[in-house]
Amino acid sequence: MTSDKFFQSRTAMITLIAACLVVLISLGVRQVFGLFFTDFKNDLGVSLTQAGLSIGLQMLLWGLTGPIFGAIADKYGGHKAVALAFLFFIAGIYFLYAGPNTGIFFQINMGILIGIGLGGTAISIPMSIVGKHFPLSNRTIAMSIVTAVGSFGYFISPLFTVYSLENNGWVYTLFIFLIVLVIGVLFHGLLGLLLWSKALKNLTLKDYMKHLKKLLNQKAICF
Repeated sequence: MTSDKFFQSRTAMITLIAACLVVLISLGVRQVFGLFFTDFKNDLGVSLTQAGLSIGLQMLLWGLTGPIFGAIADKYGGHKAVALAFLFFIAGIYFLYAGPNTGIFFQINMGILIGIGLGGTAISIPMSIVGKHFPLSNRTIAMSIVTAVGSFGYFISPLFTVYSLENNGWVYTLFIFLIVLVIGVLFHGLLGLLLWSKALKNLTLKDYMKHLKKLLNQKAICF
């Protein structure tokens, strides 16, 4: 008989939390780059054409790398795919913040690095991973929750960005984004460790070693 509980396991609950956090951060940050255009134009000498090209590259790389991160998630575990994508995302924001960030480097940072980061952290990969942890009866609801949280990121991020740009400037605003992305990676890792520790809580030493070997040789237990 199928359980009526929404969360069939602790793994499902933590996976959903992690996916919501990833989508909230990645889509929230990605949504607001247009608000930086005036500052990029004045301080970095970026033209409208260059800004448009960078966003076009970003969207292209987002789409092209999505299947690659999907394959990584299937083979090595979703948590590794998302963590790797976050590293690209963080690198793009960091170089956009600290430099080099003019000329071709602007295209690399905004278009290529952030685009690759979105390929593994935007809506498609986290939603597909969540879908694996829920039965058909609850899967649509779980994936809708992830989408709803991403929409909330769309809503709250522009409000914060406008406020921060007016009061702190674009450099400090990007620094805040950088911190948020790093916190997202760390929180994502802590959720994985929490799930791992809970799963191993009542195991014997023999079972522990068997479980550890399984974790190292196949897809991870969490996200």
